[in-house]
Amino acid sequence: MDRKVTGYSSLQVALHWLVVVLVAFQFLAHDGIEDSWRAHLRSEIPPSDAAVLGYLHISSGMLVLLLALLRLYLRMTRGAPGPPEGEPRLLQWAGDAVHWAIYLFLLLLPVTGSIAWFLGIEIAGEAHEWIQKFLLAAIALHIAGALFQHLVMRSQVLLRMFQPQRR
Repeated sequence: MDRKVTGYSSLQVALHWLVVVLVAFQFLAHDGIEDSWRAHLRSEIPPSDAAVLGYLHISSGMLVLLLALLRLYLRMTRGAPGPPEGEPRLLQWAGDAVHWAIYLFLLLLPVTGSIAWFLGIEIAGEAHEWIQKFLLAAIALHIAGALFQHLVMRSQVLLRMFQPQRR
């Protein structure tokens, strides 16, 4: 890339927060998909409230997959801002690792969930559950890192997701 990217675009910021909302919904709809999954394994019809939440969980999971792919595309084509000047290499490495882990988990969760649901492969469902836990841990680290950057390091990193870069 020719120019130095110092912030995220409006689209990148909007996609970030849309994925945040969808991932939060996934956790709220979790009981519905679990009830639907148990009924699915017994070849039974799930209760209607569980079925609605289950199908919303599935469709929003597919949307998360598409949005994560779009976010990766934008990151590859537009770029992303670098770390603050003078940031220790260990913090840079940790930040990069957490970001890429989140992307990986956002891609793997819908894939494993779809394999479990549509193909009935239980091990994929178990993998889906483990990846969910890893995503939660990565999100916690991401939030902690952003707050550390803002409150301790006094950098503008956190503000990047609230103030898109102007062209």
